[in-house]
Amino acid sequence: MRTARLMLVVAAMAAATACARKAPEVAVAPAVPGPRLYVLDCGTISPMDPALFSLKKEEVKGDVSFASPCFLVVHPKGTLAWDLGQVPDAKIKEDGTEAVEQDILKATRRLSTQLAALGHPVDGITYVAMSHYHADHTANANAFAKSTWIVQQAEYDMMFKEGQIGIRTPDSYKDLREAKRITLNNEDHDVFGDGTVVIKTAPGHTPGHQMLFLRLAKAGPLLLAGDLYHLPEERTLDRVPTFDFDAAMTRATRVKVEQFLKDSGAQMWIQHDPPTYAGLRKAPEFYD
Repeated sequence: MRTARLMLVVAAMAAATACARKAPEVAVAPAVPGPRLYVLDCGTISPMDPALFSLKKEEVKGDVSFASPCFLVVHPKGTLAWDLGQVPDAKIKEDGTEAVEQDILKATRRLSTQLAALGHPVDGITYVAMSHYHADHTANANAFAKSTWIVQQAEYDMMFKEGQIGIRTPDSYKDLREAKRITLNNEDHDVFGDGTVVIKTAPGHTPGHQMLFLRLAKAGPLLLAGDLYHLPEERTLDRVPTFDFDAAMTRATRVKVEQFLKDSGAQMWIQHDPPTYAGLRKAPEFYD
């Protein structure tokens, strides 16, 4: 009997622990007068061969390792989660132990826990969007099936196309297929209708790659470039990764983006660039 009771107690404790993991403590979110951007920690990527990015070792400062941030935009009319991590939260322990996917994708913090700490739990996020479908941006996509998904039609088609497609993990976003969706045809989209948060089409890296443009009252105009560039050297030396969907399309998009930066006066964040990421304010701090 004692053994049976002990087993029941252990089982109950395990169930309670599992529930605690599924439901991180939610903070009270403050009201905001305008858009606010939070930078979240979604891990790092181990060093890779510079040749993958059409670069030589001597042309790159340091090794070709990357940061992989996620972002949350809080607006008076709702929220937008941008890029969703590279290691599923279910595989990340709460004690900060590093979890690894595909040998090079690493993370120590859960996206869901970070969002809840800001007062915006996953199941309350209004909109969700990813720069593109590559595995280092989609790990927690299924958790956002209650949100409205903003995606380019060309990207949607590639995400659910039959057959083997590189750098794609369909199981990580399969639940979005039935989610409420705003589908774009190679076009920009004003998320909240006031010009402060705009999804911008930027095809080439993938068929429906997109970026996020923000007009922030204090920080000014800002472009989150997705994977338009991975490294500053791609920009300065005009190099396109060998695994881009269409190199010519990437270059055409880059020309348009450079003009947009001049016209708008926006700064651009290369999302994967470690020095850029290191200099950013991290949540719970924010940009507004």
